Amino acid sequence: MKKFRPLLGCVALTVCLQAAQLPVNLGSAGAFTALAGSTVTNTGPTIVNGNVGVSPGSAVTGFPPGSVVGGAIHAADGPAALAQGDLTTAYDDAAGRVTPVTVAGDLGGQTLPAGLYKSTSSLGITGVVTLDGGGNPNSVFIFQIASALTTASGSQVVLIGGANAANIFWQVGSSATLGTNSIFNGTILAQASVTIATGAALDGRALARTGAVTLDSNLGVNPGPPTSITPAALTVACPLNTAQAGVAYASLLVAIGGTPPYTFSTTGALPPGLLLNAATGAVTGSPTTIGSTSFAANVMDSAAGAATSNCAINTTAASQADVSIIKSGPASSGLGSNITYNIAVANAGPNTAAGVIVTDVLPAGVAFVSATPSQGSCSGTSAVVCSMGSMPNGGSATVAVVVTSPTSAGPVVNTALVSATSTDPNIANNSSTATVSVPSTVPALSTWGLVMLALLLAGCAARLSRKAHQRSMP
Repeated sequence: MKKFRPLLGCVALTVCLQAAQLPVNLGSAGAFTALAGSTVTNTGPTIVNGNVGVSPGSAVTGFPPGSVVGGAIHAADGPAALAQGDLTTAYDDAAGRVTPVTVAGDLGGQTLPAGLYKSTSSLGITGVVTLDGGGNPNSVFIFQIASALTTASGSQVVLIGGANAANIFWQVGSSATLGTNSIFNGTILAQASVTIATGAALDGRALARTGAVTLDSNLGVNPGPPTSITPAALTVACPLNTAQAGVAYASLLVAIGGTPPYTFSTTGALPPGLLLNAATGAVTGSPTTIGSTSFAANVMDSAAGAATSNCAINTTAASQADVSIIKSGPASSGLGSNITYNIAVANAGPNTAAGVIVTDVLPAGVAFVSATPSQGSCSGTSAVVCSMGSMPNGGSATVAVVVTSPTSAGPVVNTALVSATSTDPNIANNSSTATVSVPSTVPALSTWGLVMLALLLAGCAARLSRKAHQRSMP
């Protein structure tokens, strides 16, 4: 994928020097960790620290098994409606900031100073992007993204130099998708929807203007007000309290309030197989032992403030789910015509499949048109990746992928893959291939051409008839 590109004219500098940004004023939306326009849907033991709301829609599902701490659920009520109005104002503010540094493609592997950044299309994060506050705890980062924001599985937004999640804003022109077991910092202000895949951790807010917020076994912590305002008292939030043995785990100790940068530690060991990053608070790895592990989460800030919370992570045996995929399409297609592939995904159990992802790498020569899943969301144009969330035992889902066939004849071979974070006892049915024949086009005759061909054939027939008659005469 493309990497970060500085604005032209910034020779020998990582980015252009620009005026420091002020934080985006979220108004009452700042109290919400998850706010949707249509629905809020959760699967699994998600923990949301802060308010959960929806307006003008009214559906909030999945709580329980999800839980809301330090806040409340607001479904189509006055606070949710007010927060949506303030979200619109904040979205317009973030989108209207001027003189940005241009970025494109993928931010992975980059270290960015505070400032205003703009992508004129979609933007991705693969691996690690580091945001460096430069020693200023009031530093502000604003990202203007014209289309979608997509982070890869296991990716991380890492903060150093005093950068604070409360001062980071991602304005997204369409929808945002955070990948499985990814770690993300900052407030997402999305025009459409926000999907947080299985096991991802968010130190920030998922705010969607018109669409849904979809959660799946996540940790979401509200970072509090911007640090240019007098910071709140320092507290620390625990990581996600459920894990599975042998399955990748990614969560956070999250500092709220105080003065960054922070230093994290634990009193008492984490579950075997998990490690704490003392600078970022990230807790990652794969637990190896079944059981409940209790420990104290500690944080110190740059002003010598300290806070502690009592935490626990309960590790259970990994659940198994046999996910399968079948891809079908037409037998043939004309040159440059649309081909519709139908992808059917199923879970034969015995448990719920978590973090189901369908990947369809399109063959050379075809052009992407659309991808429509029956659940979750899809992104990408050369490699279509659909995050479909969880699927119960016996459940199924579909994806319709439409492409334009090549302009040259030949077979079009297309393979789709399915995976899940749950242990799959049978990987032989995790791929499926459909082959579509694209034949050469036979030139069509014009009306006059058909008339001339008919006359020619008639003449030939008459001549043959005369010769046959002559041979039959004595």
